[in-house]
Amino acid sequence: MLLSLKKLKEFVNFDLNLEELDDVLTMLGIEVESVTDYSKKYDKFFTAHVLSCEKHPKADKLTVCQVDFGNEIATVVCGAPNVAQGQKVVLGTIGGVVPNGGFKLEKRKIRDIVSSGMICSQTELDLGEDTGGIWVLPEETPVGLPVAQHFGLDDIVLELGLTPNKSDCLSYLGIARELAAKLNLEIKLPKSNLVENNIFISEDIKIEIIDAEKCERYAARVIRNVEIKESPAWLQKELKLIGLRPVNAPVDVTNLVMFELGQPLHAFDYDKISDQKIIVRSAKEGEAFTTLDGKERKLNDFMVVIADSEKAIALGGVMGGQNTEITKATQNILLESAYFNPSTIRKTAKVLALASDSSYRFERGTDIEGITRALDRAALLIAEICGGEISKGIMDIYPDPKAWNKIEFRFARARKIIGIEIENDVMLTFLKSLGFGTEEINDEYAIITVPPRRNDIFGEIDLIEEIARMYNYDNITPNYVSSINFSGKGVHPKLATPPMRDKLRDYFVASGFTEILTQNMIDPKSAGIFTENPVEIANPLGVELSRLRPSMVPSILKTIDLNLRHGNQSLKIFEIGKVFNHSDKKNNLLAGFEETEMLQIALVGKSTPKQWALPEKAWDFYDIKGLAEDFNEFFNLSMKFDLPNENNPAYSANCLAIKANGKEIGYFGAASANILKQFDLDTPVLLLELNLTVLFNLDVKVQKYKPFSPFPTVNRDLAFLLDESINSGDVRKIIAKIGGGYLKKVEVFDFYAGKNLPEGKKSLAYSLSFSAPDRTLLDEDIDPAIEKIIKEVEKVFSAELRKV
Repeated sequence: MLLSLKKLKEFVNFDLNLEELDDVLTMLGIEVESVTDYSKKYDKFFTAHVLSCEKHPKADKLTVCQVDFGNEIATVVCGAPNVAQGQKVVLGTIGGVVPNGGFKLEKRKIRDIVSSGMICSQTELDLGEDTGGIWVLPEETPVGLPVAQHFGLDDIVLELGLTPNKSDCLSYLGIARELAAKLNLEIKLPKSNLVENNIFISEDIKIEIIDAEKCERYAARVIRNVEIKESPAWLQKELKLIGLRPVNAPVDVTNLVMFELGQPLHAFDYDKISDQKIIVRSAKEGEAFTTLDGKERKLNDFMVVIADSEKAIALGGVMGGQNTEITKATQNILLESAYFNPSTIRKTAKVLALASDSSYRFERGTDIEGITRALDRAALLIAEICGGEISKGIMDIYPDPKAWNKIEFRFARARKIIGIEIENDVMLTFLKSLGFGTEEINDEYAIITVPPRRNDIFGEIDLIEEIARMYNYDNITPNYVSSINFSGKGVHPKLATPPMRDKLRDYFVASGFTEILTQNMIDPKSAGIFTENPVEIANPLGVELSRLRPSMVPSILKTIDLNLRHGNQSLKIFEIGKVFNHSDKKNNLLAGFEETEMLQIALVGKSTPKQWALPEKAWDFYDIKGLAEDFNEFFNLSMKFDLPNENNPAYSANCLAIKANGKEIGYFGAASANILKQFDLDTPVLLLELNLTVLFNLDVKVQKYKPFSPFPTVNRDLAFLLDESINSGDVRKIIAKIGGGYLKKVEVFDFYAGKNLPEGKKSLAYSLSFSAPDRTLLDEDIDPAIEKIIKEVEKVFSAELRKV
C-alpha cells in the first residue's frame, strides 16, 4: 500500500525523520518496503521556456532549441514534432535521471551539435499518459521552478507491507491510529461538515437487504444536480502519488476517501436505478453481469449483488456495473457505503479472478462503524467539486448492530508471557490508546471491549501481543531458559502451531534434504493414475496444466527425471504442498472440493558419496523407514507403521502405511515399477508421503522427566524359531508386555532363514535390556522374567527357543 507522508501528517502530526518513522512502524508490525522521495526523483528537472526553435542542419526530423530554465540557457536537440518557440515545457538537465526510463542525462553530440538536456513528455516524467510529444505547459507557468515544487510533488511516498490480519491499517487513518497510540498524539479526522437540503433521503431511495449474512450494513446518500468534471489538480495529484489513475471527480473522490478512511465506496448514476430502489441479494446461479471493465461475468449463488427492481447493478464489494456507471451525462448520484462478509468477497474475487482495491479491503474486513463517516466525507467532497445538493439524512440499513467483543485480560498472565514486569495501568493505557474499551477493572484482570474494526483480536493472547507491540520488542530481553516438567503431568498439545511448517522445513534441511516447489497443476494422464475423476481447471494454461493434482507423487517424479537428465544422480528432496480432490464437504472454500496439505519426500541414488574409506551404498527401504521413525520420535508423535489396508498405485509391495488414531495418513517405501515407467525413470526411487492436514491436529506425546539409573544395565539375548508368516513386531510386543518393570528395551538384532533351518521357518533374535533405578540387578531378578517371556512366546507363536 502506498501512502503520502504529507497526507499522513494531516491525520497525525508527528515529528520523526524517515529513519525514526521506519523504526516505529516496524516495531508496530508495519513494514516499510520502499521510500520514494519525489524531490529526489525530479531532481534537476525544471519548468522552462523555449526561446528559439530551429531545424537541425543535418537532420530533417530534429530541431535545435535554446531553452531558458532560470539562471541558464541550454541548447537541446529535440525530436518531438510539437516543439515550438515560446512554449513553456519541462526540461531535464545534465545529471537528472529520467523517471520513466531510468537513464541519466548527459551531454551528447547529435549530428555534430551538443545537446545539454531533454525536453520531456508526460510519460517520460511518469506524470501522465500523453505520448504525442513533449508536454506543453500553460503560458502562465513560471520559469526555473523545480518540477516537484511546481506540481506539488515535493512529497515522500511510503510503500507499506501489511500482513493480512492488519486490515485496520489499510488507510491513512489506520496508520495514524497506530502512530498516535505509540507516540501519544491526537488524531485529526478530515472535515465532513456537509450542508444538506430540505429533501429527506427517504423520498429519494428505498433499500432492502435480503441476505443479511453477506451484507450486514448498507448505507447511502443522494447528491442531486451535479456536474461531472475532471478532478481538480490537488485531487489528481494525491491519487497519482499513491498509484491511482484519475477518472472523474465522483470516482476519484470515492478512491481518495477509501485510502483516507479505509472504507470502500461506490457511486451510481441515480437516474439509471429502476424504481429508485436498492436490493441487496445473493446472485442467481449463472446470472450474467457486465462489470465496469466491460467484461460479462457468470455469477454463482454464493456471491452478493446490489440490484434494483429489475437488474443487478453492482457486484457487491468487488466492482460496479456498466449499466449504472458515472458518465458526463450523469446529473444525480447515489453514493453507497456498506459492510460485506469478508469470506463472501474473498471467494467471489478468487472465483472470478477479479481483484480490486475495494475487494482487497472487504475480504480482509472493514470497519462496520466507519461506514457513515466515509459516506459524509465523500458526499461533502463531491458537492464541493461538482456542485449539487445533498439530500437530508442517510439511508442506513443495519438490521443487527455488532456488539463489541469482550475479553477477560489477566495482568499476571500478560507479564508472564511477555517476560517483563509492566504495571497494570501502563498495560491499560496501551490498550486504550489503540481504541480498546474497558468495562470492569480490578487488581487481577480487566474486561476489555474490542472495536469491530479490530477483526484480528479474538482472545487474551491477541491483547497480550498488542501490549508487547506498544512496549516495543526491542525493550524485551529474550530469555532462553526453559523449565522441565518433573511431575510428568500436563496437557497433550496439538502439533499444529503457526511455525510448524517452518519446523518441518528446518528438520529436513538439517537432515540434508533440499526443498523443492512445484505447481499444483498437472496433466490428465498423471492425475488419472490416482483418481478416475480429477479436479479440472476451468481456464487452464494448456492440457499439460489442466488438472489439479490429486497426489504430489507425479510432481516429485518429474523433478527427479529432470535432475537425472541433467546429471544429478543422487537426490534427497522434499516438498510441502497441496493436493485437491472432489468432496461432499460444504464448509470448505469451494463447496464440492477438498484441499489437503501434504509432505512428500524422495530418496534417489546413493546414500554415500564416492570416497576411499567406504563403498558406495544405494538408498534402501530401511533408510526411508529410519527417516519415518526419526521424524516420529523427533516431533514426539504416536504414529504407527503397518501394512497398508489397500494398494497405493505409487508404491510397490515393499511399503508400509503410516497410521495415527487407527487411520492411514501416509505411506513410505519403494516406488512401483509401473509408475516409474510412466515417468520414464529406470532408477529406483524411495518415497514417503504424509497428510499434514491430519498430522497438524494430532496430539503430541507429553514429555516426562525420568532420571537415568546410575546402575549398570543387564543385557540378555533370546532367539526363536518361528513360522515365516509371523511378524517380528508382534513377537516384540509380547516380549515388552510380559517382560516386567525392569525391562527397558527390546530390539531385533538378527534374522536368518535358509540353510540348516526347516522349510517354512525363520530365526529371529532379540536383545533385551534390564535395569533398576536403585540397585544393580542380579540373576534372580531377571531369570523369572526371561522364563515367563520364553513360555509366552512359545505358547502364542508355537515358537522354539534356539541357542544364541
